[in-house]
Amino acid sequence: MKPIEFALYDVEATGLSHHHDQILQFAGLKVDQDLNIIPGSELVIDVKPRADVVPGPKAFAIHGISIESLLKNGVTEWEAAGRIREWFMGSSVPSMMMGFNSQGYDDEMVRNAFYRTMIDPYEHEWRNGNTRGDAMRLIMLAFALRPETLRWPINPATGRYTLKLGDLCAENGIKLEYAHDARFDVMATLDLLRLVKKNSPKLFDYFLSLSDKTVASDLVLQRKPLAVINSFFPREQGHLSIMLPVIMDSVQNKTKMWSIDLREDPTELLSLSPSEINRRMFTSINDLGDGEGITSIRAIALNKQPLVCALNIFNQRQDVLQRAGLDIERCLKHAAMIEADPGFRERLQEGMKSVFPPCEDVYEGIYSLGMFGRDEQNLRSSLRRPVQTEGLDGLQPKIISTDPHQLATLNARDRLRAFDLSLRAKWANHAEQVIALDKYTPEELSEWVKHLENAWFKENPPKNARNYAMYQAELLEVRASTALTPDQERAVKEMEAFVEQNLAMIESLKELSAELQNKAASPEAGRTEIGMIESDRKNRESRHNVTGLDYQP
Repeated sequence: MKPIEFALYDVEATGLSHHHDQILQFAGLKVDQDLNIIPGSELVIDVKPRADVVPGPKAFAIHGISIESLLKNGVTEWEAAGRIREWFMGSSVPSMMMGFNSQGYDDEMVRNAFYRTMIDPYEHEWRNGNTRGDAMRLIMLAFALRPETLRWPINPATGRYTLKLGDLCAENGIKLEYAHDARFDVMATLDLLRLVKKNSPKLFDYFLSLSDKTVASDLVLQRKPLAVINSFFPREQGHLSIMLPVIMDSVQNKTKMWSIDLREDPTELLSLSPSEINRRMFTSINDLGDGEGITSIRAIALNKQPLVCALNIFNQRQDVLQRAGLDIERCLKHAAMIEADPGFRERLQEGMKSVFPPCEDVYEGIYSLGMFGRDEQNLRSSLRRPVQTEGLDGLQPKIISTDPHQLATLNARDRLRAFDLSLRAKWANHAEQVIALDKYTPEELSEWVKHLENAWFKENPPKNARNYAMYQAELLEVRASTALTPDQERAVKEMEAFVEQNLAMIESLKELSAELQNKAASPEAGRTEIGMIESDRKNRESRHNVTGLDYQP
């Protein structure tokens, strides 16, 4: 179904980790099918930094966002996530949400923000016929197949093509006053879309059709050679190759199709056993022998708008084939070799089975801890329900007066996930109200303090997370290697001041927690729930569940 409108958006954040960083600025704008701005559709939100996020000095040196302004004028992640969801879901017509490199970054940042704030992480992407697109993927499609669509910038330092938003805008006469400001990035993305649509309307429409998973599936599931555009192919070759879809990842995963790059002779690959395929694919390249690495096996993700085309896209486009270094006849010969081996499909599927360690932190569990069931999501959603809270005027989110220990007992599927996420959402967004109104137990304050200390000082933080020592090292690197503008210098200094204030706040909470723990024993009410949570935590620390339903706090 073709989208009736487009929800263009961009985010700026504390860093690059989808799980451990957070959105600081969100800007969105809706346009109709003809890319005309829909009046009143703009949304701009500034977001207060959370106490459990260690900010990235490199990020602040790039976007130059003022933390003082965020603290003064911003809203909590809790409120921002609710407003963003309403914006995505606010239209009754099918809408395609799209940014520049949004599938690789912005979509993930939004999805994880929803996950942390008790919102369904996926509903906005499909409800009402909604779909996802990515303007950068459109640019890659044009770059690979119809290079006459735009002027392509070259990085003077490397002599290579660059597909960065700012460089593309400058090369094509599009005004981008403040790169890495979400509002200006959205407008620049819109201008690029208009230019591609004007110069290559058929390509633009084909790109939109690929957001329908059935369109891509109809091509891929035929298991015939296809033109595939993906960033893992060299840019000098247009990010383009010819691939043969071979077999789905597994019976459980219906969205990932393992495929073979037909530029490479498959003779050696066809000789490998499943265990050898597995070893070569999932062993670090540094631990493999010379020539053992496998580069021809790639996945086509059917649910991520894969850029796939039938080979007739090359008709009368010898220039495209030459730039990509593609010999169609040679590629078809390699495809015939693969098809002539009837056991290869089974060997490939068996060889690509992988077991990953459990996630180290609940924030990383959006995928590995499994989908939320209906009852579980209903329980999460109930915490966002406005209720009358004693001591506060007006209606406030139910989570403020919720005991996470008691809440966890209502979740039969995953008590530990329910506890950790609700505890962190409560304190990361509503700590002042919670303390002022005494809406907490000594046990939950103690758990929140433990989390803060882990977030800031854990010696070996989870992958892609940043602790205080790493923050300090990154800060030194930024100051030594980057000539900061006055605005960037101000942003970095404000970030430093925020960090020091935040660490002082954590010390105050530690003192308060210790004081409460030293008082008389807690009432018996709730002790059973606390014991259950501690038991779950110990069980997870002592076992490894290969299905991915565990994490190690």
